[in-house]
Amino acid sequence: MNIPIIAFFNNKGGVGKTSLVYHLAWMYADLGLRVVAADLDPQANLTAAFLNERRLETLWLNNDYDQTVYGSLSPLIEGTGDVATPHIEQIYEDQYQLSLFEQPPLFLTDSSIALLPGDLSLSQFEDQLSEVWPKCMDGDARAFRVISAFWRIMQKGAKSLFACGNEPRKKRGEALKNPARKSERVACQTRGKPTHRI
Repeated sequence: MNIPIIAFFNNKGGVGKTSLVYHLAWMYADLGLRVVAADLDPQANLTAAFLNERRLETLWLNNDYDQTVYGSLSPLIEGTGDVATPHIEQIYEDQYQLSLFEQPPLFLTDSSIALLPGDLSLSQFEDQLSEVWPKCMDGDARAFRVISAFWRIMQKGAKSLFACGNEPRKKRGEALKNPARKSERVACQTRGKPTHRI
């Protein structure tokens, strides 16, 4: 089963796409839904809106793409494989970011927003997208893999995240009953169908 995706696209800049996605993610979370916000814009402004500066530095300054959407695309771009399962960042109201090995402080509520971090290097992938688009009409298999790469990355990321949480999301303001579950949820691999969808 595929997880529904809502996409916002407009070639014109400054029309509010990033702001709209940011605020809708929080609104859906307030309604009790689990949300994965995917930053697929090479400017990566959605990532900058969700993460603090210290976390952004660790993501971008080392040119280590493993924790961004570009890292998931790398095998496809390099011709060594298909898209990889993406790294998903848990987002909390106070912007406290957890690594896979940290446990959240007891005062945090269960996070229902996750981020597929963007990357400035995505601009290198834009040329491939425009190049393979007409080849899809010719039935070129690689063209279809490239064109559908973002959709497949979002599906993999959401499924790996949602497969880990077996109980419904707690309402904002409720304390975590078992704080260790949060780090399990971040670290676990896909092992079943998603329990919550948007």
